[in-house]
Parts: sequence; structure tokens; C-alpha cells
Amino acid sequence: MDEKAPALIAFAVLPVIAYVVIAWGKRYWHKRLSAWAKGEGFRLLEFRGAKFFEGPNGLLRTQYQSAFRVRLCDRSGKVKHAWVVMGNNWNPFSAPDELIDVLWD
Repeated sequence: MDEKAPALIAFAVLPVIAYVVIAWGKRYWHKRLSAWAKGEGFRLLEFRGAKFFEGPNGLLRTQYQSAFRVRLCDRSGKVKHAWVVMGNNWNPFSAPDELIDVLWD
């Protein structure tokens, strides 16, 4: 067997693993944010993860927090925007979808 084969296999498999992890993360957060929005009487239209300096407590968020910019639609069809922060301030063992803060525009 060629000694370069393990490197070639890793080179082919790593992008697939990265894609699966990213797709799973996006699906996970879509589910969690949709559930939160539904509980608040909204429908989630779209979301994106915040950059490290964006949103509430931008540079002060901990590694256990995730911030999202969301676009929501209420029952009357009015579109609203907000920052949503989920996670926990310091506890890595808490649920990652615990709501910390919502900052409405």
C-alpha cells in the first residue's frame, strides 16, 4: 500500500466531516431558535450567527454563549429584528439553548 494513502484519505474525508458538523449546527440552531420564536408568538424567517464583536455584550460574551441576529414575523405579518443570546454565562454544563438575552430593534 502506498504510504501517501492515509494522507489522501484524510484529505478527502476531513472536508466531508466539516460539512456535516456545520450542517448539523445550522439545523440544531434553526430548530432551537424556531422553538423560541414560536413560544414568543413569532415565526423565524432567518438567522445568522453573530460575529464576536456584534450583538449584546459583543466582546464580553463567554465561550458558552451563542448570539444570533434573527428576523421574525409576527401573526399580523409585521417583520421584526432582534439579537438573541443563548447559552450560559460561565457554566459549560448547562443547556446550550438557555435564553440569556433578547435585544429588539
